[in-house]
Amino acid sequence: MNAKSIVQVIFYLTIWVIIVLANPMSYACTAFMMTDGEIVLVGNNEDSKIPYTRVWFIPAEDERFGRVYFGYDNWSPQGGMNDQGLFFDYFSVKKLEIKQSVEKPRFPGPPTDTIMAKCATVGDVLDMLSKYHLDWNPKIQMFVVDKTGDSAIIEGDAVVRNCDAYQVVTNFRLSRVSEDQWPCRWPAWSCSRYKKAEKQLLETDIPTVEQFRDILNATHRESYNVIGSTQYSNIYDLTTGLVYVYYLNDFENNVVFNLNDELQKGPHYFELPPLFGKESKYKHHVYNHSSPSFSISYPKHYEVTKPPLDEVLLVINPLSSTPRIGVYVEDKPQGIQLSDIGQQYFYHLIEKFSTSVKLVYSNQTMLRDGTPAVEILFDSVVDEYVPVKTLILSTYWDEKLIYVATISISHPEALKEYLYSLQFH
Repeated sequence: MNAKSIVQVIFYLTIWVIIVLANPMSYACTAFMMTDGEIVLVGNNEDSKIPYTRVWFIPAEDERFGRVYFGYDNWSPQGGMNDQGLFFDYFSVKKLEIKQSVEKPRFPGPPTDTIMAKCATVGDVLDMLSKYHLDWNPKIQMFVVDKTGDSAIIEGDAVVRNCDAYQVVTNFRLSRVSEDQWPCRWPAWSCSRYKKAEKQLLETDIPTVEQFRDILNATHRESYNVIGSTQYSNIYDLTTGLVYVYYLNDFENNVVFNLNDELQKGPHYFELPPLFGKESKYKHHVYNHSSPSFSISYPKHYEVTKPPLDEVLLVINPLSSTPRIGVYVEDKPQGIQLSDIGQQYFYHLIEKFSTSVKLVYSNQTMLRDGTPAVEILFDSVVDEYVPVKTLILSTYWDEKLIYVATISISHPEALKEYLYSLQFH
């Protein structure tokens, strides 16, 4: 075995990372916007069975806008806002083949993050998407709103532009509803949420946080539903950059983020449960290796998959191919001190398969049992535009190089405790 394996994993992950970033997981959700010409508010309920929810912040850099995303533990953005006051969210709909843009090129990179990093208005979004084949969303529709009060639902071939002071979106395609069924009749569970939101929006002229909270409460889903419950709810004030967050249908308590203040803190994230006094720690399984004899734990909800290369263990996030944790046992490289292994051993191999690679840090450390180790973080770009972060914890043991690596789109440190669970017997 050799360290080329981890590099090849990064290379072969390229297509999977693109799929993860291009195809968010959308379930039964509800969103709505309203403006009075000055205030622009957006509300959304995120409905799912998945409890591992989080929020992460990406500051502006390299002519890319700062942004906040909400989603799950695979770091695929489900909804969010940028520092220009542009909001987006996704919604599951019945699959419909996208035909009108088939002659156009595919989107060159991860659509969601590119849109939010480069677009300031709904018009910018529509102009960008008009240049490409939208084959990445045959089963989802995208809702976009900007701080001028403009909004649109991008269904794929069709775009439903807003012509009122409000717009509502759930899990059916508005463009496919006939006039005699307007605004909707089916699916019933989606139509009812749409009608509840619309009715309450029509009863007021000025959007307020309190009113939007009441609409979210009226359209949330309870845990007994087959699709799952409302995991979190948001109210975005696109004019001020404030985001009000509610958790598990508790609309009496919220956490408020000021986007500009959070972006000034640098890249960071929060898991949502602890923000509301709930525990978010994963349960775990333990893997035992015979020779050398060691054990390591990994998140219980992760799926063990057949290693494509030289891993002795490979587990992946159940929602996508990343994040993943791989455990490797290789012959000890000759003439390389453990302290230099990041620069002298891993760097050059990763470089062969990347458009660019950066050794962020290489720190000497220890495992929990006192074994000397080195913690290494790489930032790399694969296939010119796919960012990959790789966190490696490596050590020497009985003439072997043993290392654990987590590969992620964002924040690999979220799984650091599992790397440090490596223990020799």
